[in-house]
Amino acid sequence: MESRQRAAAIFKSIVCLVILIGIVNELLFARAAIAEPGNPANPVKSSSRNIEDFKQKMDEQVPKWQENYGVPGVALGIVHEGRIAYTLNYGYADKKKKIPLSDNTLFQAASISKSLTAWGILHLADEGLLSLDDPVGKFLTRWQLPASGFNHDEVTIRRLLSHTAGLSPHKGYLGVAPGKRLRPIEESLSGKGWFNEPVKITGKPGAEAVYSGGGYTMLQLVIEEVTGMPFDRYMKEQIMKPLGMKSSSFRQEPTDSNLSKAYGYFGQELPNYQFSEQAAAGLKTNTTDMMTLILASMEVSNSESKGHGVITSKRVEEMQKPVLSENGLGVFVKKLSNQHTLIYHSGDNRGWHSFYGLIPDTKDGLVILTNSENGIELRQDIYHAWIEYETGTLPEGHFSIAEQRKHNSVISVVIGAALGVYLLLFAVRLSSGRRVFITKHKKKPYVRAGIRTFLLLLTGTTLFCTSYVWSVLSLNLGNKINFLLIMAWLVALLIAGFFPKTPKSSDTLIAKKPYS
Repeated sequence: MESRQRAAAIFKSIVCLVILIGIVNELLFARAAIAEPGNPANPVKSSSRNIEDFKQKMDEQVPKWQENYGVPGVALGIVHEGRIAYTLNYGYADKKKKIPLSDNTLFQAASISKSLTAWGILHLADEGLLSLDDPVGKFLTRWQLPASGFNHDEVTIRRLLSHTAGLSPHKGYLGVAPGKRLRPIEESLSGKGWFNEPVKITGKPGAEAVYSGGGYTMLQLVIEEVTGMPFDRYMKEQIMKPLGMKSSSFRQEPTDSNLSKAYGYFGQELPNYQFSEQAAAGLKTNTTDMMTLILASMEVSNSESKGHGVITSKRVEEMQKPVLSENGLGVFVKKLSNQHTLIYHSGDNRGWHSFYGLIPDTKDGLVILTNSENGIELRQDIYHAWIEYETGTLPEGHFSIAEQRKHNSVISVVIGAALGVYLLLFAVRLSSGRRVFITKHKKKPYVRAGIRTFLLLLTGTTLFCTSYVWSVLSLNLGNKINFLLIMAWLVALLIAGFFPKTPKSSDTLIAKKPYS
């Protein structure tokens, strides 16, 4: 009778727990729906664009998204009809010291660096110092591509710019913390350094588009070999200064007073990682300078042509023409739902997520700079809101991301519910004497507890380091909650290991009963 009552109590507790988690889940979904830039079931269609409405929407929504995702600072630059309309700053460059963002605050732009690098290469082409269809090996003496079964002469400058050179895919550079040695780019290209792989040809050049940061590190080497100048100096003197990008730089100086702090998934301050691979990931910039680049990439007035004299208008057009798929030269090109062309590039370094895009048909553009790992979520929502403003409909990607977030929320509920049931059963067994502290257990299974503890600590430490310390794991789209729940599971299992089970009294009696 007592066991039935206990079972009934446990069952009721589990039901109540599941119902409670379900209610919390519904509230989370409701909050997420409020935070979205539009209702997926009823996308807003607008025949006219009002930049004031979009600005007001950003003022209302961005602080909510910041709080929802945990992003200390985000800066927006809005170009409207060929002019700089707004520079918007939300939150902090240094949340500890409460230093707000300003128009002068610098951010790491990450892979947006590749767009500026493309300008640098196209400028050399205009000067007659190279041709885009030259083999890259023609200009390299300090490093060469490893031997392969492919024709190295087909690895051209144009194909490196458009990620169609057949190089091994590259997931991105991690950079090094301030004070640590920056490897020469030859060592980077050879694969030296943690989490780095050698750049090599793995496919037929020109056959397919495969994103490769290593190709842009090769282009950095090309610029240095052709000009005899350090890459950052060449880019400053020949590209960014003539364009009017007064604050931007490729120099790897972690002590710049205008540079924002960077933050991890859990709000921890990250080092200002530095990059040997400046052409692929090393640009530091602000919204004003990025809007200057956008204006130079469009025909905005009769007095000044595209390229602003740094590269010719024809080079700009060549840059913005897809070579293969959506891949232009240092940019990506896609058609929006209203058939207008979007030219864009995003950037992702540890602690930084960015985006810039321009629509030549409307002479509009957008810059997004964030200082947090969580900024990848916020960047996506701002971008979707902008596309909705430009076209009247949300992009398809919005719905797939919303669905993925929902799925991850369901997974969170399942993991959380399972953890709740486990903890409930653990508490019941502890109170009934089915579990006792290891020193009070008759068998005292120290070896088993030691092995269990070691494995759990190893797993937990690995997950902690790769997410909290190194920020290597992708914890966006709700994965951060799942990660925390998994860590909670590890802690629960670790604690439970010091309270091993004791055998049931009935089992003991059966074991002692002699055979008949």
